[in-house]
Amino acid sequence: MDLNWKNFWYESKGWLADEFGVVRDQLHVHFGLFVFLFIAMLLRNRRYGALMAWIVVASLQAINEALDARDWMNWTGSVNWGEIASDTIATLFWPTVLLVLWQSLGPRRSHPEVETTRSKSSHQGL
Repeated sequence: MDLNWKNFWYESKGWLADEFGVVRDQLHVHFGLFVFLFIAMLLRNRRYGALMAWIVVASLQAINEALDARDWMNWTGSVNWGEIASDTIATLFWPTVLLVLWQSLGPRRSHPEVETTRSKSSHQGL
């Protein structure tokens, strides 16, 4: 792999795609999902762990697209906004779906006041 500092980012993604046997665009889907699940599992005991994981994926995607935009500017003199949009959708789609599911279907922690009221009412019935 012949790299120079100007196209290092673009070429390194091509190398990853070749090594994993996927199309370059599929890297976004796999990377976004992997990072989201990894961070969400690390933060699973935190109240907003899944949201923090989504924010990490979105931040990494923004950095990736900024670097891609820099490369496009060097090559063509303009930014390929269509590719930025499709890459961002591909990267954030499954983490967003999982975040919504995680928040709506995940275990609910009871509020302490509700638990106190429930336990008082159950003891009064005895």
